[in-house]
Amino acid sequence: MAETFKEKVCSRFGVPPERYGETVLRLTLYPHARWLRWFEAREWLAPDRNFIAEVGRLTRWSGFSEIARDFQREPLNRLFWRRSLCLRVSVSRMRVLFSEVWGESIPAEAKQSPAVLPADNAASPLTD
Repeated sequence: MAETFKEKVCSRFGVPPERYGETVLRLTLYPHARWLRWFEAREWLAPDRNFIAEVGRLTRWSGFSEIARDFQREPLNRLFWRRSLCLRVSVSRMRVLFSEVWGESIPAEAKQSPAVLPADNAASPLTD
């Protein structure tokens, strides 16, 4: 059975599986939005946590673009706070993390997903 992204993240960062969600959330939230993790923002971050969980089940790049597109089209992501102020997970940061953990370059079909939200301008999520 192929190793999932969640298993690879846990192995790479030495975290138990139950810490996967919080670890990836910390690495993929826009830096100015990381404070949300410390407040009762469970409902606010629900779309982000769902996106992280779905990506965690992937065993290869195939499917990443569809999951990212679904996240970008999430109705809650149309809210001013999430869309314009980027108080959410960055799809670009997730893409870079996925590539770094997987140890492969980003395939062409995963590089560009249709832009429903403003473009995520992010370097490696591990450098912030």
